[in-house]
Order: sequence, then C-alpha cells, then structure tokens
Amino acid sequence: MLNSLNLDRHQTRVLELQKEVQKPGFWDDSSSAQQTQKKLSTESNKVKTINDLSSSIENLEIAWELKDEKEIERAIKNANKIFTKLELETFLSGEFDQNNAIITIQSGAGGVDAQDFAAMIASMYQGFATKQQGWKWSTIDISAGEEGGVKSLTARIEGENVYGLMKEEIGVHRLVRLSPFNSNHTRETSFVSVEILPDGLDQVEEVEINDDDLKWDFFLSSGNGGQSVNTTYSAVRVTHLPTKFVATCQNERSQAQNKIIALEILKNKIALKKLKEQKDRIKDLKGIDQSADFGSQIRSYVLHPYKQVKDHRSKHEEKDIDAVLNGEKILDFIWSVKQMG
Repeated sequence: MLNSLNLDRHQTRVLELQKEVQKPGFWDDSSSAQQTQKKLSTESNKVKTINDLSSSIENLEIAWELKDEKEIERAIKNANKIFTKLELETFLSGEFDQNNAIITIQSGAGGVDAQDFAAMIASMYQGFATKQQGWKWSTIDISAGEEGGVKSLTARIEGENVYGLMKEEIGVHRLVRLSPFNSNHTRETSFVSVEILPDGLDQVEEVEINDDDLKWDFFLSSGNGGQSVNTTYSAVRVTHLPTKFVATCQNERSQAQNKIIALEILKNKIALKKLKEQKDRIKDLKGIDQSADFGSQIRSYVLHPYKQVKDHRSKHEEKDIDAVLNGEKILDFIWSVKQMG
C-alpha cells in the first residue's frame, strides 16, 4: 500500500520547491512566492504523514508478533487516524483548496418558499462552518425577502481548507414540502443556488480594473453594521460593465469600508473568470452554469411525503433531515462526492 502513496515523488517535489524558495529574488513576486510556499507546506506535510503511517504500520507488525492485544489496538487506532489525515490531504490538494471562501446563496424558482429555503440553507452552512468546523463566518451582504427569508446572502468563510471542502456544495439545491406560506398548505417545490469562490484569487491572478468600467450604486443598509444602519447610504453595489459581474456589501458601518470589500469580491469574480480560461486550472474551479429551477439540482431536501436528503451526484442519502439542516451532516455529503473521484 505504501508504494502506491508515491513517497519518492513527494520527497523529490519537496526538494524542488525548497530550491525555488532559496533562489535570489524569490520574494520579488510576493503572490507567486506565497503560492510556492503553500505548495511546499502541502508536500512536506504529505511526506511527514506517509512516514508516520509507515512507522505506525511497523509498530502494528511488532505488536502482532508479540501478541500484545493492547498495543495492537493502540497501533490500529493510530494507523487509522494517520490514514484519515492522509486521505484528507489527498482530497484537499487542489491549488486553491486551502483558501478561504466567499459564499453566495440566491433564492430561485419558488417565490416566498424559495426565499425561506435560502434562509434555511444559509443557516445550515453557517452552523456547519462555525459549530462543526470551527471556521469564522462573516456576513457581507443580505437582501431580505418581502415576506420573510432572504433573496440573497453573501458571506466570507475563514478557516482551514474552506474552499477545498465547500466547493462540493456549489450548485442548485431543491426543497419539497407542504408550504407554510399558502392557506391550503399545498406541496410545493422551491430552489436555491449556491455559488462559492476561493477567496484571494486577485492575489494569484493580477486583476486590473479601469474606473470607467465600474458603476457604483449606494443605498440604505439593512445589515448589522451599527447605529448608522438605515440612516446613511453606506451600502454599496458595484457593477463591472464589461463582464456584468456584480458585488454588494452592506455589513460595515462606513461606505468606504463597504466599497473596499465589494471591490475585493468583484476582483475575485474577474480573477476566477481569467483562471477558468486557463484549461489546466478549470478542474479545480467550479461555478454555476445552471439556473435554479427544475432539473438542475445537485441535492434534494424532501420534507413531504417522507423525510430525506439525497445528493444526486453521489446518491448519498440521509433521513435525519434536522441534522442536515443544522449543519451536522454536511461533511458526510461532501466526502461522498469527493470519493467519487
């Protein structure tokens, strides 16, 4: 098994990257240098994990020969722990997998039900991020629905391997339930789209924006930015006219702060577009190419006539829908998709 882990190849790659780091002028291009150091760290960690696994297997073999049951049990647990870590490092080895992420949740077909579903999905991911993963969640922009829920929400998620895990959640999510928003409580279907960008792309891919290509709009904030909320035009929306990309922010107290964050998000979107045009990086970057309506969903959440969440890619199912919606089961769905290869 250890031969299949290509220890020699990873050790060679570490030596190559160490030589790059030691070259004169390495830090002249700080963005490139940071990426190289990140690759070096990833490869070094993989070498260490493979060596740890090898040592653990040797200890297991010794314990087996001595017929020491306690040592055998301890060695098996340690080997399983290291193997899980190695599996994690293998699945999260993409170029941007260690980056933070920007998530945008948008209600689709389904009217008020879809807006309520969007709020449910936002709460689900916030619970997964903060309670299950220990990540930091910062809401950047939120557009509330007229009768409850949200039309759209954008947040930054900061932590370890955020994009590497969350990119599997990109796509359209479908909800089937008895609607609480009509008097007959009929069975309704609604949709929400989830878009996730790796944060910091503008540091990897140089993005130059002409001021004349930007259209700025300012409006009253409805976020949680303090006493000035709803009293000043601090919320901002910026549109990049050539690409039609839009970014909004209303979370900060001042218009200037919101402009900085909105422009940062816009640059990420433009950088993503540029990177996708480079074929060798397409496989590590995902986006939404489908409308949030019938036939395009990656996952279905069914509350009636039965309770079940099913991923249409991996076929993974979960009947404890409450555990899914509070974020406890999201990692199971993520791994089920990653293990498809």
